Amino acid sequence: MKFQILLILSLLITLNACNEPTTQTATTTTKKVEVPEFFKTVLDAHGGLARWNEMNTLKFSGTRRGATTDYTIDLKSRKEIIELKGKYKLGNDGDKVWVSPVRDSFPGRSPRFMKNLVFYFVGLPFVLADEGVDLSDQGIQKIDDKEYQVIKAAFGEGVGDAPEDVYVLYVNPKTSIIDFITYSVTYFDQKKSTKYNALKYNWKNVNGLLFPESYVGYKWEDGKLGEQRYESPFANSSFSKEKIEDSMFAIPEGAHVE
Repeated sequence: MKFQILLILSLLITLNACNEPTTQTATTTTKKVEVPEFFKTVLDAHGGLARWNEMNTLKFSGTRRGATTDYTIDLKSRKEIIELKGKYKLGNDGDKVWVSPVRDSFPGRSPRFMKNLVFYFVGLPFVLADEGVDLSDQGIQKIDDKEYQVIKAAFGEGVGDAPEDVYVLYVNPKTSIIDFITYSVTYFDQKKSTKYNALKYNWKNVNGLLFPESYVGYKWEDGKLGEQRYESPFANSSFSKEKIEDSMFAIPEGAHVE
């Protein structure tokens, strides 16, 4: 009799579990996050969060200092391949960051520092709709005689590799499109930086979403854009609903693992 009761209870628990709504993890789908209304208008102006969530893959090429680097990102898991053909391939398998064929083929100080770095800049504003991002409306500010809606993004403790990073969006209040951003980046000592730089965006429509045709890096001095530092144009940009095979991000034999 005890066995029959336990069996019935087990079946009921199983059936109830099947009927419970489930929340997928970030490795399989995008979590639904409530965004404030002042930020939703920015998302809508850039193509809409619903359109962004329909996409599974982002590919683009970026050129800086004469070298063209190819990027492939799984938009749901944020796994990534960064490749400078003939030089190196850097991958993020969702846990580890690796470089192939050998560590010295990548010229930077830290391969892990590159994880999702460029993607985060080109994925604005949508990446700020992720779970754990704290958005605040800073009101209207005037910069060089132009008015901007200013939105600050900070991160919850333990969110990502660099939760101390801060992004400030300067949005055209008439179009709700980002004109430029300022940002502080946590470098290798993991301390919060008090130094800000700026990126000014030139947008284009790619598969129904705004994506940078280029951005220009500036120093941020005395509350305004200072000296130009560099320009990064982007090409071959595409968003796709097609999913990438997970094996693409697997660590190759002989690769250096950060």
